[in-house]
Amino acid sequence: MKELCDILNEKNVQYDWYVIGNAFTQEVFEEIYSWFKENPHVHFLGYKNNVYPYVKQMDYVALLTDREACNLVITEALMLGIPSIVTNFEGVEKQIIDKQNGIILEMKNDNHNYENRVNDILSMSKELKENISKKDYSKEKIIDIWIKLLDEN
Repeated sequence: MKELCDILNEKNVQYDWYVIGNAFTQEVFEEIYSWFKENPHVHFLGYKNNVYPYVKQMDYVALLTDREACNLVITEALMLGIPSIVTNFEGVEKQIIDKQNGIILEMKNDNHNYENRVNDILSMSKELKENISKKDYSKEKIIDIWIKLLDEN
């Protein structure tokens, strides 16, 4: 997240990054907060009962993690027609196809590669949203997929 914000700042891009939730340990939260407390573009909103009103207004949802047990964040974003920026954690390719319905970042990256990905992020939002609108990400379809997955096991 820090590298992405640094590149956006260097490019003088106007952005707002909202951190929603409280799934951090206190130590991780303090580290993240110390990086961004002086950045006027990063906003810590804490836990929200219903994130949909926030997500519906976003250009992207970011899930930058090294592991995720159940990718509900991505599912909810797709249901709302919002592309995701995600790290390449195990299983993410089952939901996100790079440059089709989101952007996949490598976990360890050099700034040159991140800068290329930021260019994709800045230029592809409309295209990604159009691609998402062409697929059925309705809650009924998602529930059917989950039921089929559960029945397989």
